[in-house]
Amino acid sequence: MGATDRITELIKTMQEREIGEVLDFAEFLIAKRDREKADAWATFDKHAGTWSGKLNREDCYDRKVLR
Repeated sequence: MGATDRITELIKTMQEREIGEVLDFAEFLIAKRDREKADAWATFDKHAGTWSGKLNREDCYDRKVLR
């Protein structure tokens, strides 16, 4: 039995008020997922285009933290 089937069986035994709580929680999870996805894209957009594509390997070793 899959998760969808299990949830369906459980909902059949619940009262309307309890089903409303399950619905609220499911909508919360979807909103949370969408918000996290939007945050990830915002981070990507913030840094997009900042690398010139040119790499000077010597500059990688000439950093203050490595001295």
